[in-house]
Amino acid sequence: MPPFISLPRTFFLFLLLYTVGYGQIPKKQFNESDFDLEQYSEFTANKIIPIDLTSQVLVALSFYPQLSTTKIIFRNRDRKTPLSSRPSIWSILKKKENRTYIITISSLSSKKLTPILYSNLPYNTQIGVLGHELAHISDYGTKNNWQLLGLFLKLIRSKNVDKFEYRTDRSCIAHGLGYQLYAWSKYVRQKLQIPEWRGEPDRNYKKRKISQPQRYMNPFTIECYMDSYDLYKNIR
Repeated sequence: MPPFISLPRTFFLFLLLYTVGYGQIPKKQFNESDFDLEQYSEFTANKIIPIDLTSQVLVALSFYPQLSTTKIIFRNRDRKTPLSSRPSIWSILKKKENRTYIITISSLSSKKLTPILYSNLPYNTQIGVLGHELAHISDYGTKNNWQLLGLFLKLIRSKNVDKFEYRTDRSCIAHGLGYQLYAWSKYVRQKLQIPEWRGEPDRNYKKRKISQPQRYMNPFTIECYMDSYDLYKNIR
């Protein structure tokens, strides 16, 4: 019998989660009062993070171990889009391992989108939307310069944006932030009073059937995907 068979089951669980890219086991609710900077200090490497975003950013980063050495700048700016992520202009032509990425968090937007600005979101929901942006960066990091250029050209078309954002939500769920993404998806639709915002109304999923197109997943769709991943089983 091979010697590794005798190792504890917890070791294999850790190895499995690390191999597929999960940083930690999913958790239904994160609370700011529970945050311990020392616990998350390893995720600060090559990151520029405004002080008011520290705990949310580091918790979200802990689910993306593949980004542990990636250079990422988090910044607050007045932008119409509540959040966005992209490679920095000066690093687009660099090798993918040498790129710097920028996540911009808007502090001022249109009147319609003001209720869903990052600063107006509950703590757990903030982690979910940051997890979505980090899923973008994780995806960018797998592409060489030509592939990245091809992706940005595709995103000129709205239907390609729908598929792109939908896949990004799925990646966020796969990394373990499904509960936080669910909180964001539900919060946005409640605040904007538009059940089908950037997607189809939840009433279309009463039979638990996921249909396209959706740009950002509706809460019910997120639940369907979480149900399909073993990662979320037995989570309390």
